[in-house]
Amino acid sequence: MLPVALCAALLGGCTSAPDATADGGSGPATAEDHGAHGAHADEGKVPVGPLQLPAAEYWSVLQPADGLTQVRAGGCPEDAACPSFEILTGAALDGVDPAAAHVPDDATCPGGDDLAARAVGEAAESDVEVAGTAATLARWTLSCVDGSGTEVRTVEQLQWYVPDAPGGAVLVVDRWAFEGLESRLAAGGWVAA
Repeated sequence: MLPVALCAALLGGCTSAPDATADGGSGPATAEDHGAHGAHADEGKVPVGPLQLPAAEYWSVLQPADGLTQVRAGGCPEDAACPSFEILTGAALDGVDPAAAHVPDDATCPGGDDLAARAVGEAAESDVEVAGTAATLARWTLSCVDGSGTEVRTVEQLQWYVPDAPGGAVLVVDRWAFEGLESRLAAGGWVAA
């Protein structure tokens, strides 16, 4: 029972409104709040795929496949739809179009109701930095549909694409609105090869 309660508490803590600022959600920092990631810069950084990031205490870093790193809310049961984000590099990017929403066939929307995720419309893009390297942040709208194909709600998926990262292209995919993710990405560094 404790893991379920912990997951619920973490889910509440690491989801936020789609237009949250860099301090409150993974939305982009504007020029005025570019220094918002300064608080993360002094925290200890941990390896997360090709990046060294100032991690939140509740992060659990997994590498389920070559080139794929997943960060899940720690304490969330392994078979549950846990709050998470993914970093794809190398082999994990084979066949992935970074200009399109990365929504695998089995992707679900945030929450425990197992709604299928489908990208709709065009992305809103902005230029940002990930660990000091130029990147593009794309904001996608996902339609969350039930088994009959009826849309129940929409959510926002954020994708950071870094084409010229030191070890090769990197795609970060966050459909759970992980708190402060953009500021953590901006304050990060690259793992030495």
